[in-house]
Amino acid sequence: MPQDATPHPHPHPHPAGQASNQDEEYLLSEHEAVLAATLALMTGFAHGCCPAHKGPMAAKVADQLSALVNSLQGPQLSCDMQALLLRLRTRWTACAAHYAEQHMDSLRRQLHSQAEAATAAALAPHHPHASHTPETLWHAPLETLQ
Repeated sequence: MPQDATPHPHPHPHPAGQASNQDEEYLLSEHEAVLAATLALMTGFAHGCCPAHKGPMAAKVADQLSALVNSLQGPQLSCDMQALLLRLRTRWTACAAHYAEQHMDSLRRQLHSQAEAATAAALAPHHPHASHTPETLWHAPLETLQ
């Protein structure tokens, strides 16, 4: 039996004029909760999380859409709605793969750059007058030490 998605009053009401959206609780069925979580993930993705998290978020959206299709099969979902959710899952899976590949490319570029810098430092001509001891900072101004 589905429950209504009605706000559940918070046990500690705020004084007048200080209501908070974060204090709302909803009584949702399991299927409605999966749908709400999926929509929340989509919203977070759309609002621009960092590139490192876009791939995993998109993959989670695809998983949630699969869960919706699997849990609501039969008379609870029309064939058209099932098809829509499956198409969305396919698109979110592709999106996850795209962002995962972008993130891996970025990591490869960073590692390549670090390797080039290390190689350049190793091949740099050695200066005989260069000091091998680190610069002493006890006489430096306080701002330098911070």
